Amino acid sequence: MSREAADVLLSLTMLRPEERLLLDALRSRGVTVRTALPPDLAGVLSGQEAAPRLVVLRNLSHREAIGTARRLEQAGVPTFNSAAAIEVCNDKGLQALMLARHGIAHPRSLHAFTHDQVREAVEELGWPSVVKPVSGSWGRGVVRLVDEECLDVWTGARESVDATGKLFPVLVQQYVEKPGHDLRVVVVGREPVVAFRRVSEDWRTNTHLGAQVERAELTEEMAKLCLAVVDQLGEGFYGVDLIEDRETGETAVLEVNANPEFAKSSALHGVDVAGRLADHLAASLPG
Repeated sequence: MSREAADVLLSLTMLRPEERLLLDALRSRGVTVRTALPPDLAGVLSGQEAAPRLVVLRNLSHREAIGTARRLEQAGVPTFNSAAAIEVCNDKGLQALMLARHGIAHPRSLHAFTHDQVREAVEELGWPSVVKPVSGSWGRGVVRLVDEECLDVWTGARESVDATGKLFPVLVQQYVEKPGHDLRVVVVGREPVVAFRRVSEDWRTNTHLGAQVERAELTEEMAKLCLAVVDQLGEGFYGVDLIEDRETGETAVLEVNANPEFAKSSALHGVDVAGRLADHLAASLPG
């Protein structure tokens, strides 16, 4: 890597379509930008290389992203998103606690640190309930428990791969019957810039599991929920997942992603997310 300072350093694990779009958008706005894999940051952290004005975190690994953000902030280099925001977004349990503490609508969620506590949580929430790892993406490890037999199967499988309980805690969550879709709102800075539905016949509506994207109207209720989240996390780039209750019609925050993918969805809903993000970054560069 060149030792010449850049306006923006794009920290990443691999160069995906999202990062290519963002690189092009930043450069078209006159922002000097370079990419950096984790080893490329050593010079900046040691002071041997001029620090960029801002580092944008796009690392795939949760552990890599939070570790990188913390080190950069300790070295006095501002990051987008902040280390604190990344930490909360990377842990569904922390998100649940934050949302509950600040009265932001969210499915009721209980921490469980043992198999017995999972069973007790399900008994309290009722059937069906959802159990999910506190850290994970793309719907991996998320299971709907519909009866005692299902819970027994989940417990047996879990014990076989995690005999010492290192993968606890997990989150046991109230199951919400969706109207065949959930909602993703992309937030840039503090502004919700687009909303879209992820439509699927499966109860999990992740695009990685085959859900289809449809643009949705960005309503006042959706914007209000997103702003309530940003009030707690600080300005950043977020994918806020909202869930609608088919029976009550109420909308709640399901979870928040601090590293949302946007290349495929942008091509379908028509909003230039990379451009909106580049505009925000260019306008808010420190110094």
